[in-house]
Amino acid sequence: MDLPELIILDVGHGNCALIKDANNVIVVDCPPGGTLAETIENLAIKEILHILISHSDADHIGGIIDLLSNEEIKIHNVHLNPDAIKKSETWLDLRIALKDARKRSGTKVSSELTTTKTGSLNIGSVNIEVLAPTPELILGGAGGRDLQGRKLTSNSISAVIGIVHNSHRVAILAADIDNVGFENMIQDQNSLTADILVFPHHGGSSGGGDSKIFADKFCNSIQPKLIIFSIDRHRFSNNPRTEIIEGLRSSVPDAHILCTQLSQQCAASLPIPKSTHLSLFPAKGLINNSCCGGTISIKLDGSSTTYAEIDSHKEFVDQVSSPICRKYSNFKLI
Repeated sequence: MDLPELIILDVGHGNCALIKDANNVIVVDCPPGGTLAETIENLAIKEILHILISHSDADHIGGIIDLLSNEEIKIHNVHLNPDAIKKSETWLDLRIALKDARKRSGTKVSSELTTTKTGSLNIGSVNIEVLAPTPELILGGAGGRDLQGRKLTSNSISAVIGIVHNSHRVAILAADIDNVGFENMIQDQNSLTADILVFPHHGGSSGGGDSKIFADKFCNSIQPKLIIFSIDRHRFSNNPRTEIIEGLRSSVPDAHILCTQLSQQCAASLPIPKSTHLSLFPAKGLINNSCCGGTISIKLDGSSTTYAEIDSHKEFVDQVSSPICRKYSNFKLI
């Protein structure tokens, strides 16, 4: 029997992941651009059991409208949290598309994606956890306050997804959770350890406080072996930020770091020849040869889960002029 699969797409600046097991598919976040649609077409996906939207930013929702409008794909459930302060045209268009999909094809729309959903989103042998936010935090809402009086943003209430196989948490998809959201999450969760972490906010600012300390605390809680940054070489070219790399190296000095695209901080020009370690899945960076890790495909095998291309990716990084992931390798935060 084939193992379930986690596919983390190179969508440029944004987040998107697919979880496949047996005949079921879950999509986590739907950014703009054609990479998600191309992947769905290449995999001949005609039904999606759940779409999970972490929060209302355009780089997480911009692609769901076309997906909902595609009459060749049956979408059974969409789960997301309200965001009363989000007044963008994209957010309004999403609400209209959800209404149309609900009335036209029976798509069920759940306006809650909190920790209470853990256990109800499982597919096949894969258990899906919602590690944050809690219902109490969502009641504060973006623009409101948490129970300690701290201001909440859309990022503070970003949903954090855990992926469990054979009773082992393999991965955490942290979306754009910020420092306030993280502090609330660690108060609620007894354990956050996972082998793979898609680092929050593309390695950008932690949304208040010291980003180096945030990265140190975040990775110390999770202890990942593989850390992935979903970035675009040509947007926010200082991501992942050096203080983020410095902070995470203090708690997980031996973790393997992989960016979906090659940051301009690492190489002013793109390496030649083209990379040979990349998966066959669509990736935005393939258009101009700007992939670092590209789209990542990982077979889920409980505690034995590995990123099969880690050695060849390390060889690729060896060719890069000044890889940021190699900085601070022996750094210890004092």
